Order: sequence, then C-alpha cells, then structure tokens
Amino acid sequence: MTPVEAIAQVSTGAIRHNVQVMRDRVAPAELLAIVKDNAYGHGLEQVLEVLVGEGVRRFGTLDLDGAFRVRSLVPDAMVFAWVFDSHSELGAAVRAGIDLGVTDAATLERVAQAAGDLTARIHLKVDSGLHRAGVLPDRWSEFTERAAELQRAGRVSVDGLWTHLAEASDEDDSRSIAEYESAVQLAREHGLDSATRHVAASAAAYARADARFDLVRIGAFLYGIAPGGGVGPGQLGLRPAMTVRDRVSAVRVDAGRTLAEIGYGGVLGLLSDAAGAVSVAIGGVRHPITAVEPLRTIIDVTGSEVSVGDQVTLFGDGSAGEATTQEWADAMGTIGEELVLRVSSRVPRHYVD
Repeated sequence: MTPVEAIAQVSTGAIRHNVQVMRDRVAPAELLAIVKDNAYGHGLEQVLEVLVGEGVRRFGTLDLDGAFRVRSLVPDAMVFAWVFDSHSELGAAVRAGIDLGVTDAATLERVAQAAGDLTARIHLKVDSGLHRAGVLPDRWSEFTERAAELQRAGRVSVDGLWTHLAEASDEDDSRSIAEYESAVQLAREHGLDSATRHVAASAAAYARADARFDLVRIGAFLYGIAPGGGVGPGQLGLRPAMTVRDRVSAVRVDAGRTLAEIGYGGVLGLLSDAAGAVSVAIGGVRHPITAVEPLRTIIDVTGSEVSVGDQVTLFGDGSAGEATTQEWADAMGTIGEELVLRVSSRVPRHYVD
C-alpha cells in the first residue's frame, strides 16, 4: 500500500476554546458533547481527554458501539445513545449505565424488557420538528402514560424529554419548540416531572435562548465547524480544529499550464466536487483544484514557483491562507462536517495544542 503523506492536524487548543465559547453562550444550560463518528473524525480518545479536562461530563454518541467505547474511556460520564436496531445490545447498554433515547413505543417495551432486574435510564423523544424519529404528538399522551407506569414499576427511569429541531426556518423552529413545551407539560401531568429537557443542537443552541432548556447537544461547533449558508466559524467566535495538509508529489507542464499533484485524492476522502469549486493554499497563495482522482488531486499552479515537497494546505483555520471547511462546503453544496468525516483513517492525526 502506498504510504500516505497527508496529515490531519488537530488543535486541542481550538477544541478547548470552542467548549468555552459554547459554555458561555448557552449558560446556564449544560453541554452534552456529541462525539459520534470517532469525534467527527478528530479522534475519540484524544478529544475525550480534552473535553474531560474542560469539565465536560455528558457525551452523546448516536449508536451503542460508540457509547460502549466512551464508557470504557470515561467510566463516570453520562453517555447518551439514541439510534438502535433489532440487533442492538440493549441489555448490555442498561448494564453499562448508558442513557437510551427512546423514540417509539416498541423500543420503550424492548428497553424495559432488556433491563431485567435493573432500571434503564431513558430519554423520551417527541417528534416536533425534524421528523426523523420520535413519537408523534397525537400518540404522546399514551406513550408517556405507559413510560410513567414502567417508571413506577422500577423498570425505567425517565431521565430526559427531548426533540430535535429541523432548523429550516425560525418560524418552523418556534412552532416546534411550542409543541415540545406542550409535550413536556403533558408528560409532567403523567408524573414524569424530573426529566432533563433538551432540544437544541449546535446552531439552535448558539442562536436561540428559547431552545436551550436544561441541556444542549453540541457537536459540530465543538470542532469549529460552522452551520453553512455563508456563516463561517470566525463569525461565531469558533476555531476550526482540523487542518488537512499534504505535500506536492509532482509538478508538470501540460498545454501551457503548470500542474501540481498531491496524493490526497478520492480514496483518502476528497470529494470529486472539489474540482473547479475550491482552492488550496501553497506558500500562502490559493490555487484551484482542477481534478480529483482516486489516488491523486491535480492543482493548477500556473504563474507560481511550486516545487516537489512544498506543503499544500487544503482546509483549516485560515492561518496558512487556506479556506475553512465552511468555504469548501458552501462551494460544493454540502456541509462542513461531511468534509472532516470523509478524511480517511489512513490519514494520520497529529495533535497540537
């Protein structure tokens, strides 16, 4: 296998900075740090060390595999997972003290059954916004009444009531928040009156005080990844944590153009849509990507003195003249987190403060 020259540099100092920005922004709500997908590709073990050092004690992982890994690394943390299938080890999750996001009546019964002699910690989700999962409002009363019955029997402990906003428009989100508040009130009437309330993910937590409640689920913003639509991390006071670099492996002249090559291509995670849409920085100067192939990327460096071995910065915090992930994402019609999640595990992560 061809050696990988590219590196993904991760700034632990940037993550610490972003934690403080978000903590100050959402107080008195607490942070639940989302560390799904190997901490958005930044490296779970190293990111957890930083977050724990900053006093974060609540983590969300999406699936149970991630939850078990976080539990092994931070034994005393609150760990929240909410995506399961018919093969998920719910009993093992209860025994490990994982908080489980319950999004339908069938899962509620499965979790209660899997708990055995233990009490499962659960968070009940109402579908008031994103329409991806959750109990519809017209089924919510029946659902929460059953959850309260299971709680009185000691089979579950309803520790959270939650939803997820679509973030399509302020008007839609306001309607979703109102529906959520009605759902919380109904759950309390059934006796579920001590559950933590959480609604907002990164963007809503930053922008809307009325969406913060007791807890906010912060993912992309902890890594300095902005929400898109032309809003970059600098405008939010955030610092991008990941910078991807490579070195020029070849330079040639073709049809009057000078073209440089790097080995960071499609196989290592670069989207083919980058060709003709984005640029990289070499010596502080931006140069456009002209082609993305599986094993190499071609850059037009016409008019510049570029040599084999020169450092190429694809995206990062802008300190080397490069674009941020948000600039790339906006140019390619995607989101910043896709770009960092696509960085192959074959690309070494180097950690700096």
